[in-house]
Amino acid sequence: MKITRREFNALTAGTLLSSLPSMDAVAAITSNPDDPSSALPWYRTIKRIGQTNFNEHDGDSQSVEQWADYWASAKVQAVALSVSGPVAFYPSKIPYFHHSIYLKGRDLFGECVRAAKKRGLYVYGRMSPDIQWTDPKLLTANPLWFRRNQDGSLQQPAPDIAFTCIFSDHYAKQQPAIIRELNANYEIDGVYMNGWPTMQVCYCENCRKVGDPHSQQYRAALMAKAFELIQLYKAIVLEKSPNNFYSCNLGGGLKESGLDQWRLTREASWYTADNQSRSGVVAPVWQDAQQVKFARSLMGDRSVAAVSASYGRAGRISWRQTTDTSAEPSFRMAQTAAAGGIIWYHWLGLEQGFNDDRRWQAPGRDFLSWHAKNDAHFHNKRSLSSVAVVVSPHSVNMYKAPYTEDRTDHLEGIYAALVEARIPFDFVHEQDLTQERLSPYAVLILPNMALMSDAQAAAIRQYVERGGSVLATFQTGLFDETGTARKDFALGDIFGISKAGEPARADEKSHQSMGGIHLQYIRQRNAFTEGFEETNWIAGPVWRQPIAPHSDATMTFIKPYPVYPPEAVYQREPPSDIPAMVSRETGSSRLVYLAGDVDSSFWRLDNMDLGRQMSNALRWLLKGNNAVELDGDGLMEVIAWETQRGFAIHLLNYNGANTFRGHMRKPVALASQQVRVTVPAEAKIRQASLLHAGITVPFQQTGNRVSLTVPKVEMYEVVALEI
Repeated sequence: MKITRREFNALTAGTLLSSLPSMDAVAAITSNPDDPSSALPWYRTIKRIGQTNFNEHDGDSQSVEQWADYWASAKVQAVALSVSGPVAFYPSKIPYFHHSIYLKGRDLFGECVRAAKKRGLYVYGRMSPDIQWTDPKLLTANPLWFRRNQDGSLQQPAPDIAFTCIFSDHYAKQQPAIIRELNANYEIDGVYMNGWPTMQVCYCENCRKVGDPHSQQYRAALMAKAFELIQLYKAIVLEKSPNNFYSCNLGGGLKESGLDQWRLTREASWYTADNQSRSGVVAPVWQDAQQVKFARSLMGDRSVAAVSASYGRAGRISWRQTTDTSAEPSFRMAQTAAAGGIIWYHWLGLEQGFNDDRRWQAPGRDFLSWHAKNDAHFHNKRSLSSVAVVVSPHSVNMYKAPYTEDRTDHLEGIYAALVEARIPFDFVHEQDLTQERLSPYAVLILPNMALMSDAQAAAIRQYVERGGSVLATFQTGLFDETGTARKDFALGDIFGISKAGEPARADEKSHQSMGGIHLQYIRQRNAFTEGFEETNWIAGPVWRQPIAPHSDATMTFIKPYPVYPPEAVYQREPPSDIPAMVSRETGSSRLVYLAGDVDSSFWRLDNMDLGRQMSNALRWLLKGNNAVELDGDGLMEVIAWETQRGFAIHLLNYNGANTFRGHMRKPVALASQQVRVTVPAEAKIRQASLLHAGITVPFQQTGNRVSLTVPKVEMYEVVALEI
């Protein structure tokens, strides 16, 4: 395999990972001449990772062989192994590198490396440069290593440990020394740095010279320093072997918090989605699948891993050494696998995890070993989705919304509508709107992509000219990429709409405790009104964006009126001519604009009229160009792939106690599901299997249409069609 300069300089973020394949890489590659992926470096072919984070007391642990036996029995292919942070787990000779007081000269890290290698596992060292032990001598010798509050006090997450400052020698000198020591003494396959870079707020002496930590000047300096250090660390790691990798963790997700993930991942080889469990008690059940899809919008076909915690957590509260006994950890691993990611199963505490609380072990072993048994069906070649949702971090982070609620609610509402409609879909990043990237999709969705550059508008316009269909909502295209308001919609010409005022809330002028709400009046009966046959109006969104009257408006707004007392609840005026929904056909393209925050209102308020309105629009836009169709009861996310073996249809069952609050306790099994898949005309299916059930099922193929019945879906099922 010829190695390009681009591959040589590979960087990743979210994790940021750099690696160098070479002629010697054959030793780190899965060798199979019949498998195209066999020419890839090891980190591009693995699908399962295990991690047991150490704590200081683990220096006295006698569980190394148990640890290695467990991960081997779980059929992981690599392990992330704690080497350092504020505590060294090996007898380091680096000054001011605090040894675990329980080590007593022992090399716990080395013992674990050797045990893992004996079992054929790749090992990468886990470092955490963002925190440091606050030894009194160190504080005297190197006070600038640490982040400070405005009053000069240390920023501390725990007693005797403080956060470190990126502008200090802790990063420029101490971390390089540790990496070189690891290179010299251990057979490792890479280095992963947790906890940095981050948009730190520090008032140490160095940072005061840089500027206000909340300023753009400071942020730019921080990003420049991060890039400089990443290159330094990468070069040092590769001194060990050109087949090793260096990575660092940026966190990640749609809310960038000042970090430009698109920029950081252009030359990336790996991305870690490190939200280890639901970020909040009321976070959506599909959060892990969503994270992987977002990461894939940054990374394309490069490696994406998602961490699934096995310990208890609910939002900001963690019980980090007690097992989460709900189905949530296993379900997150299922979502990672379904969305095309690498599963990374995580526990904290070596001694505690193999003696004090062992309940986390069986779920991990069961799922990971099942996944390994069916490994061949998780190597994907391309998505079968016909729908792409444009994710816009700019519109999340820079949009001056008229409301105070979460600006990601637009995306969640679209996500929910697609899941309810059982329509497979991918994410496409706002910076990746090339015709090559968009060409596989029949429909493009713009969930309040408020910030839009002229170049992005031109790309979407070209997509429509080539026959693509588009759904847009609310204030899409009413601001340029800097957040400056436009006079009119950037895509007003293709939708045939023009701005006619500023956004309005239904109850903004109400003086009552129960304000009015927008309703939508049905002016035309068509595909958009399916399911609304017995009504003249349906629920409306909270916010609307006024546009000029339009002859093709399927629905218009009804002027809000009181909802209390009952005697006052009636329509005062005829329905207005202000469009709520506009549709248009031009050539082979179809276009729909929803003039309100229908998507976010659906997510926040759960009104079924709004969900049906969006699903009707999506089906009209698709024109039957949906590669996978499912009939049956239940809430289910469908993700579909062409694989190296054929095709895989992943069914994620979202029905169960606490689906939308806290943890998936135990999914309620779904009964018979009818599946229809459109495959390429030349594909001849020879066998259909249900990987979770472990059975083959009868199927019918007529031309390029394959149909079969899945008799039961528990937590997760994969329909594997082999050619």
